[in-house]
Amino acid sequence: SLEDASLTKKGIVKLSSATDSDSEALAATPKAVHAVMDEVQTKAPLDSPALTGTPTAPTPETAAAGIEIATAAFVAAKVAQLVGSAPETLDTLKELADALGNDPNFATTVLNKLAGKQPLDDTLTALSGKSVDGLIEYVGLRETINHAADALLKSQNGGDIPEKPLFVQNIGALPAS
Repeated sequence: SLEDASLTKKGIVKLSSATDSDSEALAATPKAVHAVMDEVQTKAPLDSPALTGTPTAPTPETAAAGIEIATAAFVAAKVAQLVGSAPETLDTLKELADALGNDPNFATTVLNKLAGKQPLDDTLTALSGKSVDGLIEYVGLRETINHAADALLKSQNGGDIPEKPLFVQNIGALPAS
């Protein structure tokens, strides 16, 4: 009697129309092959499948950063995580860009503007709230200003000199008597 066939020896093979057999001694009939081919035709190809309907996939954890499929739920969770507690007026990239003046170099722009500012120190703080009189007192110019108030005006060409005869005598413009 003949033995059953296998992948390594000759033997008897039975024909079968079953499409789910894993027996090495059963051979698929054309009907079984046709049934399997019909089933295969309903499946998407592995390389760039064009899926239709509403395909589903498991939603990865928000910490996933590998080659997982990003489902709509995953993307929504990541956006919510990114937005966090931002106010509604700043929860989109457009709103953030608008708030920053659409300046792609915003940090550099602000840094440059700050670099041009006078540093805050005690003297500037003391001067910042003072009136003109307060500034004069703070920098010690009161006596200088008082002297200047008593000074002669160039535009008067000597017309504002008090006691002119004494002045003329003091500068030696009169012959000594």
